[in-house]
This record gives sequence, C-alpha cells and structure tokens, in this order.
Amino acid sequence: MNPTLDSWHRKRLAQLESNAIIGYHPSGPSAAEPTAISALVAIGYDRVEIAKSTCLRLMEAQTVDGKVSVTLDDQGPHWPTALAAIAWHQYSAHYQDEFAGSCVLARDRGIAYLLGCGGEVIPRSKIVGHNSELLGWPWVLGTHSWLEPTALALMALRHAGRQTHPRAIEAAELLLDRQLTTGGANYGNTFVLGQLLRAHVLPSAMSVVALHQVSPAPRELKATIRFLQNELNRPLASTSLTWTISALVSASWESSAGMLEYEWPIGEAIARLERVEPNPHRDHLLLLAMLGKRSPLLAMPAWELNRVSERESA
Repeated sequence: MNPTLDSWHRKRLAQLESNAIIGYHPSGPSAAEPTAISALVAIGYDRVEIAKSTCLRLMEAQTVDGKVSVTLDDQGPHWPTALAAIAWHQYSAHYQDEFAGSCVLARDRGIAYLLGCGGEVIPRSKIVGHNSELLGWPWVLGTHSWLEPTALALMALRHAGRQTHPRAIEAAELLLDRQLTTGGANYGNTFVLGQLLRAHVLPSAMSVVALHQVSPAPRELKATIRFLQNELNRPLASTSLTWTISALVSASWESSAGMLEYEWPIGEAIARLERVEPNPHRDHLLLLAMLGKRSPLLAMPAWELNRVSERESA
C-alpha cells in the first residue's frame, strides 16, 4: 500500500473506534445501512468491541417480527434487514463468545422476516422487458421487486446458509433475468416501450456480489463484469466504488492478484472526500473495499445453482 493510502487507512480505522454507529451524513440520524457497514468493517479488521456495539445497536432497532428500518428506531422501510442479518451472521462466524448466540437469534429473526415478505408480482407485459412474475424483494412493501433489495436479501440468505431455499433460487433467477444484454443492470428493468435502458454501476455490482462463487458461472454476468471493469476507470462515488471492487474481486476469485489495481480508484475517491465535509459512512465503505478477499461481505459459501430456467429449456 502506498504511503498516502496507508496513512489514510490508519486514521480512518482510529476514527471507526470512536464513531461507528452513524448515519448517511454526519448531521443525520443513525441509520441501519451505515451501522451495518461499520459492523462489517469492524469484523474485517478484527475490532471486536466495535463489532459488538454496532451489532447490538442493530439488535436494539430490530422489531419483534425481525425487521430493521432504514433509520434506526423508525417505522420503515425495512430493506436494511438484510444487511443487519449479514452483520449478525458474520459476528457469529468470527467470534465464539456469548454475544454470538444473540447474533444468531437476531439473524434468524431477520431471515424469517425476509422469507415472509416480497415484492408484488405483475403479469408479464410487452411494455417492459423483464420477467415481472419473478418474486424478489422491494424497497417498500406493496411495490414491485427491484434489483438492489433483492440482491441484498439473497446475500443475507446465502450468508445464513439458506441458499437452497426456493426464494433464494428465484432471487438468483430474477437478478440474472434483469441483466442487460449489452452488460450491466439498472434498478431492475431491461427495456420499456422498446427502449433499452442504461446500465447503472451500483446495481450491476450488487448483482455480481450476490452471485459470488455461484457455479456454473452465469453467462449473463460476463458482459456485466466487463461493464464494471470499464467503469472502474471513471470517478466513482464511495458506495459504487466499494461494491464495484467487491464485484471484481469476486469475479477474479481464483486469481492470485492482489489489491494493487484498485489503489488508484480508491486514492481518487479519498481525494474527493478530503475536499468536502467529513463523512464517516463513505470512509467506512472504502475501508471495506480495501479488505479485498478478506471482506466479510464476500464470506459466502460456494453455491451450485440449479437454475429453473435452464431446466425448463433443456
């Protein structure tokens, strides 16, 4: 690691020690996603007390039926339940202490909530290009299944060892169905009224991460990975960059290459952050990206996916 990145890295890890339960912005309320990211960073860098305090705060925000709201202690939406479940699982996987048992219980309640809800299924139409009858997860209950919440829910199921559940298999089908033929994905459509939609970096990367170590390698992701490789040469915001690096690390999992190729985009993202007001959430995202293969986000078991669509076409 170059000296500038190393210095930033040490300072931000010190910052994590004192500022882990956070929101999206320094002046905003504490939120589930930033706090779950803090937990994963703490686990990845073996800061056990910080990992415990962040996981505990997510537990305190969890309702009796297992869900966690966007803003801690608020009343929804509840898509961050998936990220909280991943954080709880990773704590229990890394630390065999008394608190790990509480994390398993919280994780299982979160998974039960996710399996009990889903997006609205819509009859197929020539107006839109994706299979609207596939069941995934929505941003807000009562609306259609979209790509990013479905990717997060699938990751949570896989972390918890529930990858063979029918909802996990259907979620994988949904993610692959919504990849653009030209590469990448967007919020969860392919074309509307005959117009091919543009790919967006974040959902494209989340698709690849959600299907980490799936075999056989889905052919639909090849063009998406090329799209992400090209986008890495552009300035990317911290969230998109972190997920893109995670996706490309996943795509080259069998390679012995290290993190050297990602130092330039991470350095550029840090330089941009240094020019604006401090934002611990964005800093923590970049700390997560710098873990590479050691990222708890990628600590999912390999999955031999028996795809329904391929069985039907055989």
